[in-house]
Amino acid sequence: MPRGVPAIRIWPMSDKIKGFRGRSIEDVQRNLFLRRLPNTMKGRWHYGSSGLNADPGTLILFQFKARIIASAVFLRDEKYEKPIRGNAGEIAIDPKSIRTFEPLDVEAVRKVWPSFRAFGHAKQALNPTLYSKFLRQMKNVASPKLS
Repeated sequence: MPRGVPAIRIWPMSDKIKGFRGRSIEDVQRNLFLRRLPNTMKGRWHYGSSGLNADPGTLILFQFKARIIASAVFLRDEKYEKPIRGNAGEIAIDPKSIRTFEPLDVEAVRKVWPSFRAFGHAKQALNPTLYSKFLRQMKNVASPKLS
């Protein structure tokens, strides 16, 4: 992972949408972040309605069930001219940058970013100067085996 990042954004994922219903955090970490996203999907994450307006190199923290469960480095957002199979576009992330770790709850996030209020359904920005402090919170870090 990079030493510093230009920005940090939280990407909320709902356990109420198709593909995530009934899945545990561990299942999403293992099967999506460590297998499918880096290998089958080649780092391309399709989104239904809105993408991510961010600079390349931004660190995305993936939120699921009120926990931060994974991270990856953002490369670009590609909005489709017309929806394709219900998707408005896709973001590209660097497959080599994907990391999973022990899920971080709101209290753990506040240890790094004291002004953090709560998890929600909106994408949030966090202070990137605290990135090294975030790294120290990560335990049992795993990265994908790329095929």
